[in-house]
Amino acid sequence: MYDREALLAAVDLADLADDLLGAHAGPLRSPKWHCPNPQHAQTGRTPPLSIFHSHHGEQRWRCHGCGDGGTAIDLVVACKGGDVRDALDFLAGRVGHHDRGGDWSPPARPAVKRSPVDRACRDPEGLQRYVDECAERLWKPEGRAIRRWLTNVRGIPADVLDANHIGADLGPRTQERPDGMPRALGAVLPTIAQGEVTYAQIRVPHPDPGRPRYLNPTSDLAPNPRVTRMRPVDCRRPEVIVTEGAIDALSAATAGYRAVGVLSAAYGHEAVAAAVARLRQPLVLALDADEAGKAASARLAALLEARGRTPVRLDIREGDLNDAMRRAGDWPTRLNHAVDHATSAQRSVGAGLER
Repeated sequence: MYDREALLAAVDLADLADDLLGAHAGPLRSPKWHCPNPQHAQTGRTPPLSIFHSHHGEQRWRCHGCGDGGTAIDLVVACKGGDVRDALDFLAGRVGHHDRGGDWSPPARPAVKRSPVDRACRDPEGLQRYVDECAERLWKPEGRAIRRWLTNVRGIPADVLDANHIGADLGPRTQERPDGMPRALGAVLPTIAQGEVTYAQIRVPHPDPGRPRYLNPTSDLAPNPRVTRMRPVDCRRPEVIVTEGAIDALSAATAGYRAVGVLSAAYGHEAVAAAVARLRQPLVLALDADEAGKAASARLAALLEARGRTPVRLDIREGDLNDAMRRAGDWPTRLNHAVDHATSAQRSVGAGLER
């Protein structure tokens, strides 16, 4: 049995349409495809099929000529024939779908007395209320699609999500928000300092082509702190892993590490280095494997060394840390081995320079 919602959440419908219908026409912001219905008379003008998100956040397609449409399941049936079960098998094979269990719910915990934090935030109570409500919604039935995307698609365990107060924004029709917070559906990734929310991003699970994945509040509501900290449920290592963004930081926390996610493209910014250098624990840089990530890692390492902190740099080969986690059979063991290997290699280089 497949979890239909989780399977559909894992599919990028635009990529699927490109594969099944041929490359799209038009700009990335409004791509169009030819209709798969053999009874539809193609006019040769702009292809009539487009992709959109329903008000529940589900990806759907519709032909504006003949009216055909539906989910990724319907598109597979229309293009390849067969029945719903055949389409589910095809999609599951495409995305490597597996079910990590969706019946988990966060344990009850007593209210935490928070001390005031100077956040330079225009509406701290509104931002805190928004993040708290989104965190509650993630574990309710209406938050199931976002929850499945986080657990099944991104591979982050439920208890790690709960420990870091991750939430689900179900869109402006459902969720109230402070003025300055993006009006969008997605996973809410808060930055928390001394028990209080200081910032929050929205990660859109399946953005339209050409649209950003991460949406940020306006600077007058909450200035970008440049880094966000994610904590493990059970801290098993002394190092702090520095990553690109909150999802990678949550991936490090899944393996039992404290983690810092950089929230800006300016990874070599002095403010980022200053914030990371203040941490007392050993530092491990695990930025993305692309050329931009490697350059950013070198720049950040140099800034940290100038502050008397020499970090270990991981060799990430699978895109980013979350990609590596999703491909790993035993993620904690694999990450531990990578950190130990990089640390040992750095010590060997240092010993060689001293001789």
